[in-house]
Amino acid sequence: MTRGQRTPAATPADGTSPDAGMPDRAGPAPTGGATGGVAGHEVMGDGGTALTTARSRLRRSRPLILGALVLALILLINLVSGPEEDARPLSPGNAAPQGARAVAEVLASEGVDVVRADSYDEAIAALERGPATLFLNDAQQYLSAGQVADVTVLADRAVLAAPGARQLAALDDDFAPVGAAPLDLAGDAPALSADCPDTDAIAAGTLTASGTAYSGAVECFQVAIEDATGGLYTTSDDGSVAVLGAPSILSNEAITDEGNAALALRALGSSPTLVWYEPSGADVVSTGEGVDPMTLLPPWVDPLLVWLLACAVLAMLWRGRRMGPLAAEPLPVVVRAAETAEGRARLYQDSRAVGHAAVTLRAASLARMARRLRVDRAASAAEVIDAASRHSGRPRTEIEQRLLSVPTTNHQLVLWAQDILDLEKEITPS
Repeated sequence: MTRGQRTPAATPADGTSPDAGMPDRAGPAPTGGATGGVAGHEVMGDGGTALTTARSRLRRSRPLILGALVLALILLINLVSGPEEDARPLSPGNAAPQGARAVAEVLASEGVDVVRADSYDEAIAALERGPATLFLNDAQQYLSAGQVADVTVLADRAVLAAPGARQLAALDDDFAPVGAAPLDLAGDAPALSADCPDTDAIAAGTLTASGTAYSGAVECFQVAIEDATGGLYTTSDDGSVAVLGAPSILSNEAITDEGNAALALRALGSSPTLVWYEPSGADVVSTGEGVDPMTLLPPWVDPLLVWLLACAVLAMLWRGRRMGPLAAEPLPVVVRAAETAEGRARLYQDSRAVGHAAVTLRAASLARMARRLRVDRAASAAEVIDAASRHSGRPRTEIEQRLLSVPTTNHQLVLWAQDILDLEKEITPS
């Protein structure tokens, strides 16, 4: 006998095959083993090599990899960027239309040393070094009233850009906001003349900017707001403190309009040094005064939030991906009625649907009683109860009470189900 041949099995005396009566086996017979056969290699997985499997997985993951590379590139560009461009309104380094670089450069060309203070301590130190004019642009109202009073006292002249009433409370001079200056029907600001004894305002002549009007000792470029009047440029008696209610005249796009340039250069260039101070969230002190918390967040918070959002989207795509086509699986041919009834009963029990289970049992009982009593299938429950009462001789109210009562707990449901089953057997014996 050669290697690989199988030994024929012995045949019984009756001539029947030794496998008779045994069910057929699906698929090829196993090879190898202790009984002999052709030795073969066992195939694991899908039969592919590690390289083909890796290529297939890489091909399926290509969209996710490309998305991750794009997000990483965007984050890298945001982190490794050039010097941050100054885009703050009325900033001396901002060359955009909303910036004030033109005024700062003209003042510097006229011999004024423009010192840009980035913090409260730097502003104090610059003002203490010698005679200087302070330009305070605190649009976000970071400084408290005490801080505003401290920096204005150190300055030979202080120009405040549209300060709030809270910041003016600690000043020696009586300044107060009156309201926003009115505009015409086209949305433009009307031309206003100085009409005050201040020499800077007289040199400017007229203004056409809009802003907030303030009341004070000397009110220039006055506007009427309801029953009160105020000026867009208001100063103290000695001119040491000035409130500029229309700071937009300093912007690059508006500096050449009307007398804006004359007023800006004379108001800010009266001293050899100009301290241009723009407070930030780092200058806020614990005074109990309200500050918008969003302005106190560092600049890297927004890119971090974008990155976290991207990670969340990738995580949803990763965990929500399809695992492949559904596998068809043959179901049992025969399912016992008891198994389906028990499974349905367990669903009712898990969901605590006592009322729904009672309705189902009542409907089934009424259907069986109607069939046994030869009542029309479309008959109502009252008609079935009437037929059951006539057939059994029991009072209709008794049958109705037993059938139509509603259990509320599992224990009551069991007792009620047994009760209607006994009633059904008594009325329609099998």
